[in-house]
Amino acid sequence: MNTTDYILDPDNPWICQEFILYRKDFHKKLNEFILNEKIFYIGLINDYCSLLNNAFSFQVPSSNLDDTIEYMHDISTKRYFIDSFKSFWNENELIGFYWLKGNVVDKIVVNTNYQRLGYGSYLLTYTFKSIFKNYDYEYASLMCMLQNKSWLAFYQKYGLIEGIVE
Repeated sequence: MNTTDYILDPDNPWICQEFILYRKDFHKKLNEFILNEKIFYIGLINDYCSLLNNAFSFQVPSSNLDDTIEYMHDISTKRYFIDSFKSFWNENELIGFYWLKGNVVDKIVVNTNYQRLGYGSYLLTYTFKSIFKNYDYEYASLMCMLQNKSWLAFYQKYGLIEGIVE
């Protein structure tokens, strides 16, 4: 199925497309943004969750902030989450964040006010650099909900490959 032709299936609105990037194909450089990188801090959980909800505003059915806070509280007890979570700030404004599960980008989120300005590419490039620099993985991957047409297009434009690992 062409992901751009996807029509919401109310019985399964969480259908996703996997995207792959091989180490051998990764040659991107970080652009010139100067952002402050921070690790996970429980005191900022409301900021993280608000950003997550806003970034997933396309989602049907939508989630509410209390559910997102509960989800992030639960996941924040996991070692992989704490070790891999990175947030990016412009002074006191949260631009975006990501966390990993090994070589899988579990979540990557960019503040909607900063989308289409190069920040998504910055975060994605930073994420893949982190995976390939710190681990010996042959590839990295991520999943994108088919509902999220703008990010599907972004991942394709970035150069990620749709499909299954070779």
